[in-house]
Amino acid sequence: MSALAFAGIALQINSISTFAQQSNLFQGRKINPGLNWDAFLSQVTKLASKQYEPTWNQNEYIKAVQALLLQCNFPEYENVKKEFTGYVDKNKNWFEHSLLHKEFNFQVSLLQFEKGEYISHHNHPDMCGVINMVTGNALVKNYTLHKELEKTKTQSYNGQTFTLKSCVLEETKKEILMPGNISILTSTVGNIHSLMPNEFTQLVDVFTPAYNEKNEAASIWYQVNEEINFENNPKLFEAEYAQS
Repeated sequence: MSALAFAGIALQINSISTFAQQSNLFQGRKINPGLNWDAFLSQVTKLASKQYEPTWNQNEYIKAVQALLLQCNFPEYENVKKEFTGYVDKNKNWFEHSLLHKEFNFQVSLLQFEKGEYISHHNHPDMCGVINMVTGNALVKNYTLHKELEKTKTQSYNGQTFTLKSCVLEETKKEILMPGNISILTSTVGNIHSLMPNEFTQLVDVFTPAYNEKNEAASIWYQVNEEINFENNPKLFEAEYAQS
């Protein structure tokens, strides 16, 4: 990142902190270095609205949202506390999803996992995301589509027959997220990922833009063969996905 770009982000973060203090005072709260819920949403709304401008820099946006998330203490916010404290494991062997906020330009979600529940490899078409680990921990793997392969095959499931296409994914990052850690993905790098918690885990993510009919329809779930490297490259893996 250039010195000019870094300076711009630093100034932006400073203004965010000032805004947070003013918002806290307005609501009769003591000044603290963190953001309250309304200040957080206001700043993300402002940042996300610029994604349609020709000068929008996705990487700088990700860094700014990351800085905002690190100033938040979500379990203490009255607006979302009930989602944390009122947790019920309604879906066995699947995580619980609570939509904390959604508007056209972005959405904020709380994901809560029991040990053994996980999200397998999937993408987020034309979206970028920032994931903040609140409690617990999780192994997160990110991949970028390396190339499509020509081979296909058919597979039957629940009386339906699907065509499976093959591709090669490049692993861009593999990390264990602990509380306070951030994981990111952009629309072009690391956009395919999986999450595997090792204990009861809660995380908050911000995806930009929000899910809609178009990007939901374009979402892909991948079956990745992580046992064998493609062409002996330790970062490349072959994967299959159902053709839409």
